[in-house]
This record gives sequence, C-alpha cells and structure tokens, in this order.
Amino acid sequence: MRNPTRLISIDIGSTHTKSALFELDGANGRLLARHAHPTTQEDLGRGAGDTLRALLGGRKDDSLERLRADTPVRLSSSAKGGLSIVAIGLVPELTLELARMAAMSAGGKVVGSYAYSLTQADMRAIETRAPDILLLAGGTDGGHTDCVLRNAARIAESSFSGPVLYAGNRAAADEVAALLRHKSLAVADNIMPAMRAVEIEPARQAIRRIFLERIVAGKGLARLAEQLGTQPQPTPLGVLRLVEAIPAHVPAWTDFCVVDLGGATTDFYSHAEPPVADERVVIKGVPEPHAKRTVEGDLGLRVSAPSVREEARELVATRLAEHRLDETALNRYMETIAAQPGHIAAGEPDETLDGILAEACVRMALERHAGRYEEAYTPQGKIFVQTGKDLRGVKRVIGSGGFLSVPANSHWLRRAFAAVGCPGRSGLPLVPEAPAFHADRAGLFPLLGNLADLWPEAAARLAVATLADADATAPGPPVDIATGQQGAHVP
Repeated sequence: MRNPTRLISIDIGSTHTKSALFELDGANGRLLARHAHPTTQEDLGRGAGDTLRALLGGRKDDSLERLRADTPVRLSSSAKGGLSIVAIGLVPELTLELARMAAMSAGGKVVGSYAYSLTQADMRAIETRAPDILLLAGGTDGGHTDCVLRNAARIAESSFSGPVLYAGNRAAADEVAALLRHKSLAVADNIMPAMRAVEIEPARQAIRRIFLERIVAGKGLARLAEQLGTQPQPTPLGVLRLVEAIPAHVPAWTDFCVVDLGGATTDFYSHAEPPVADERVVIKGVPEPHAKRTVEGDLGLRVSAPSVREEARELVATRLAEHRLDETALNRYMETIAAQPGHIAAGEPDETLDGILAEACVRMALERHAGRYEEAYTPQGKIFVQTGKDLRGVKRVIGSGGFLSVPANSHWLRRAFAAVGCPGRSGLPLVPEAPAFHADRAGLFPLLGNLADLWPEAAARLAVATLADADATAPGPPVDIATGQQGAHVP
C-alpha cells in the first residue's frame, strides 16, 4: 500500500501571498493547512518565506531549504500585476484575436493589441508600456508577408528591449529573424497556420519558457525558486489548467465560470460546451475554445480601483445612492486602499464600498468575456452574427479571490450577473441565464492550480469538494472528497 504524497503550494498574488499543505492519495486530495501573508512587493521571497514558516510551524531563522525538507513545492506568481504582453496580429477577428488568446491562455495580461501595420505612434505607445513580452503574429503559412515584415522592421527600429515572440507566417520567419537579430527573439509555430485553424499551444509554451528564463529573474523570484527547488509559473496558467481538469474528472461540472477578483486584475475563466448548431447563426472570427480565460488589467479592488470607478461611474453612483453613501465616503476609502493595498475591509461602510467595486469589476469582466448576437438580414431572411463565446449554457459560477471567496459576499456576484448591459454596445449579450453560485471559500483555486498539471484528478476533485454554496450561511471546514471527513480549519 503506497503512502500519500504531501506537497506544498505557494501563490504570490498582487496583495496577498498564500500557501497550503496538501495530502494527495491517487485521485483524492486533502487540505491539511493554509496560511496567507501580505505580499512583500519589495522582496517577494520574504513574504513567501514568512507564509511558509507559518504554514509549517517554523521559526523566523529557519532556512527554507531545511524547512521544506523533502516535501515538494509548487510555486506561482501574479505579483506586480502579472505577466504583461502586447499582442500584434493582422486581421482583428483572426490572427490578432488568436494572439490575444495565446497570451491569456499562457497566463499573460494583454496590455495592448494592434492589428494590421504598426504606426510610429503605435510603437511609441508600446515603448511606453514596456510589456514583459511582445507577441508578433500575422498571416497564414505561405500567405502574404508584407505586413508582418513591416511590423518586424518597425520593432527592429524601436527602443523596445524586452523579449519578442514571433508566431506568424512561417514563410516570413527567416526574414523576421534577420530583422530582429539585435533583439531578444524567440520563434514558435504559427498560431493560425491555415485559415481559421487554431494552433496556440506552441506559442503558449514559448511564453512559458520566456517567463522562466527572463521574467522570473527580473521580478526577484529566482532566489526563492532556488531555495524551494522549483520553478514558478504564472498564476492564471495554473488556474486555467484547473478549469480544464475539472470537467475531465468531475463529469457533472462541464459548463461553469470562475471569476477570480484580485487587487490589480479580474480574471474570468469559462468552460462551456458549444451550443447545438443553428443554421440561423453565423460565427464571426475564430472558433472559441472550450476553456477560455480573459483578464482585465483595469479592474481590481485595490491597485486598479480608480479605473473601476471611472469605467463604471454610472453603476457605482447608483449603488452608492442605494446604500445612502456619497462620493466623499468613496473618496476616503480610495485614499485608504491606495496607501494600503493589503487593506481588508472590516465593518461599514468599507464592506459595502468593496462590494460596489466588486460588482462593477465582475459586471464589466463578464461583458467583455461573453460573446454577443447581432441581427443581420439576408435575402433568405434574418440571421444572427455571433462574435465571442456563448455562455448561455453555463450552469454554475464560482467566485474566487479574497472578496468573492467569502460566501456572504456572493450576493454582489449575483447582482453582477443579473443585469448585464453595456452602454454603447449593441446586440444581445450571450451571458449565463440562470446559474447557481458558489464560493471558493478556502481560496484554493490558485493553490490547486499549481497541482493541476501533474495531479489533475486530485486537484479537480478537491477544488469542487471545497466549494461553498453561495446560499450557505455557516459553511464548515472543507470535506475530504474520499473519506467524508473534515480537514483542518481553513482561515
């Protein structure tokens, strides 16, 4: 009889660093302990070390190498806003959309996207943004190369000094390499080798390699990785793997969404089976994947709170009036969280103000993630043109991240999904129609995401087992899916 495997998972977020000790036995898993600590932005390893010592009961002077002994460690990070990527493609609905999809599925945050030929103004904007990676795509294999070569030449002439990943028309690869010979260039297979053919996995793996080789060292994680004997991954990449693992190993969970609300970003994940083909519906753009992630870098409860208020000014004003609050109260709170990004709301009006900002984040993230129907007319009659992903079949929504992990806050999540309508946008939003709501009350999704590549079944089953129904008023400790026994208390 084999012994269960114990392992440690650590996730460094923009506001908090979390750690957990798990016990895995084949397809089953059990949470033994969990701890969280404010992220130490000036030295990411210090906060991670502190939470690991607290998790394992170590002393302040215990070395991480001795403390973890022979226990394997898995590490992820989305600190400092995550992995920023600018995507460049040709046609907006085709190669540019695939470039964005590759970037986000690799755990990146798209901070800019450009179609067709780059202008000097475009390049200046990219230089100002200084993304971690510049992803250059465009054209099918053997197609025209003029546009992608012009873009490569523009990049070559620029002052951008970060990694460039080329994943476009292979017929232009040699010329692109020559143009960018003085840049840090990586080449991956074309993300769209033939019209409407989707091949983003090579680009996704290349982004992962760049993250390990260049970005980790640049963000101060190299020493921590050496002490822990592991290599980190972008947090969203692990969560997406978990989202892919859940329907594969928990058959009842095929159509669901996960909203991970952080201090700097709001990550929206969905797994949805495609709807039954309808001859009245014409799909515009590339085929949507079963598992999809989008990330909104301007939506978050702390670092990005000012842009949330600006982008959702009408909704925020309505909710303030409903709760008999005014702009003065919100301004004071914004000053508090700007000075203390790790601030945890306790009591009123802070809790309500967090809720208003959270609803705004989720509402806008949902509207951006979901597809839409537009009416069109042909000689044969009315049809619908669909852009983006159809989420109407989604049966469950999971709230994750610090705020949405609390079951008592789920009513803000419900409100965000209840009435979606983006001013200035036409068409019918393809959003979930009557989903059930759950809370990742132990905040385990980022931590289990670290296990989803090597232990997908145990991670998936434990993720579902530890969810709380949004209507639960007093959820208890997590329940072991195999034995039915409760695990250690989860703070």
